[in-house]
Amino acid sequence: MNNNRNIDRYKRFYVDMNFDRAGLFEILKEEYACSTVLYPGCSIHITPSFYFQHVVYVDISETAKKFFDDINNVLDYINSNKKYKQSAYVQFIHGDYTKPLPVREGNYDLLIALYAGEITQSCKKYVKPGGIILTNNHQKDAEKLLADPSITLDSLIYKKGKKYVIEKDINDDFEVVLKKYCGKKNGMKNTNKGLEYVDNQCYFVFKKNK
Repeated sequence: MNNNRNIDRYKRFYVDMNFDRAGLFEILKEEYACSTVLYPGCSIHITPSFYFQHVVYVDISETAKKFFDDINNVLDYINSNKKYKQSAYVQFIHGDYTKPLPVREGNYDLLIALYAGEITQSCKKYVKPGGIILTNNHQKDAEKLLADPSITLDSLIYKKGKKYVIEKDINDDFEVVLKKYCGKKNGMKNTNKGLEYVDNQCYFVFKKNK
């Protein structure tokens, strides 16, 4: 696959649309110092690898498979943009994350559960004790985790102006939190550069206790 076409696809769908959410992963890394990451339902969203050295991506789509088949060029691009000293480690699993994955349970510092259903219920077993789960409550992922006694809500991350901020002191009930911190505006806007994504999501960070 042509490297420029491959990386340009990532740029077109994420960077150009302002949908890469680099600031989200930056603040997550600063606060929790994660190293090993599992990202089911990733599509071709490789931004986490700029901040986390070891990322295992999982997706069933042929688009993602073709993208990661060009792994050497993907790694070259990541290593040119990474924010850490070590060389990046990337693994792609072409498969259904709701079924058993060829990875060790209790092995990952961070599970990314964004814009895809059933991630937390299917994949929380791969998170190590003390590890974290990031979700934007897609298909009520966060609400379901609140009922899990082995997992506790540790923080909330949301965008305030141009920056992501982290809120650790969360005493309100879930519906109040949604109304207080989560935007209700349209997620897209027209700019001089074209259509851009506006991040009005609440990102919930859960800690796995055992």
